[in-house]
Amino acid sequence: MLIMERAKWELKSKDITMAILLSAVAVEAQMSWLFFKWRGIDDGLLPNELTQAHNEKWEGEWTDMRTVSKRSDELSRLLTGTDFDKFAQQNMGRLKPHLDGFDPATSVKTFFQDHLFEKRNQIVHYGSIDFEEEDGNSCALASALLGLLQAMDKERIRKMHEDHKKAGE
Repeated sequence: MLIMERAKWELKSKDITMAILLSAVAVEAQMSWLFFKWRGIDDGLLPNELTQAHNEKWEGEWTDMRTVSKRSDELSRLLTGTDFDKFAQQNMGRLKPHLDGFDPATSVKTFFQDHLFEKRNQIVHYGSIDFEEEDGNSCALASALLGLLQAMDKERIRKMHEDHKKAGE
């Protein structure tokens, strides 16, 4: 969340390039944090029981997914039992205000890829730095995506609570 706050500050300061980079990093950091968190919980580990071996194993799994698109789907399945687009469609109310130009016949995941992560890729891979103020909308997209990730996390918590309650009956 601190990275996202810094991105917003950079946007206010008119450093669109840095705002785009930081927004994408905030999303990717949250995604990996959720993956590691829930892998540990699924393995029945308390935070103080995590070892370097656990981290290396999960980092290998995360790295093997390679793309943001693949990671989005895998994380969504881990947290919600469904792929990213299906969960996003079920939560469109929280996303709709931020999806300017979104065609409902297309993938939400692809929309985020094209409008947030491709801009990040242009900066990181091709050295593009000439972004306009309107490109700063990527920060709002990142905020919406972070909200969706939070909803996924809450869904997993709800499901875990439900399962625990059933097991106690």
